[in-house]
Amino acid sequence: MQAFHPDSKFMAAFNLFADIVIVNMLLVVTSLPVVTGGAALRSANVVIGDMVQGKGSRYGLAFIRQLTVEWKASTLYWLGLVAACLLLVYQQFVVFQAGVSGVALTIIQGLALAGAFIIAGISVWFFALASLHQGEPKEDNAGRTMTRISATAVQCTFRYLGYTVAAVAVLVAAVIAVVKLPVAVSIPLVFFVLPAVAIYLIRLILALPLGQELGE
Repeated sequence: MQAFHPDSKFMAAFNLFADIVIVNMLLVVTSLPVVTGGAALRSANVVIGDMVQGKGSRYGLAFIRQLTVEWKASTLYWLGLVAACLLLVYQQFVVFQAGVSGVALTIIQGLALAGAFIIAGISVWFFALASLHQGEPKEDNAGRTMTRISATAVQCTFRYLGYTVAAVAVLVAAVIAVVKLPVAVSIPLVFFVLPAVAIYLIRLILALPLGQELGE
């Protein structure tokens, strides 16, 4: 009788899923203080970017190490992103409190939607580009680094608009899943797998314009 050998592709997929779960849990836990969200997202992008390329190992340890690497620029951007999101939410509150309707409401909502798309697109590119950042000269500072990466992210958002739309679509799908699913399902989904899977799919989409080769 011939011995059973697990299919190598199945095992590779299983190992990938296990790594994604580990990175996802670390991402959620390290993002809970909120202010650390930028560093956590950059760290997740670094290790998931390696997964996409079939590079590296011990991704959980790599995630923890990356938390203290080039975290200042990502934190500055993250705080600005949180402020921008809160501003959009406040704008929606003001609009509905004012009772705006008709054509005016359509125009305002269209502008808000366009603004949200641009912010999401730039953010997707920012954290992907930040994960490639390997350090700057000693005289450089976090503000200049953030500005430089942000400028490149803005260029990439519109230069590779098709990739941006696909990446933002993944992000929107993840948010819709969390909102629409029952809390008993959405909370475990977020804690164990959803954010990391979304980042993985986004990095697959952005691999070509980032000049990265996909792993086998």
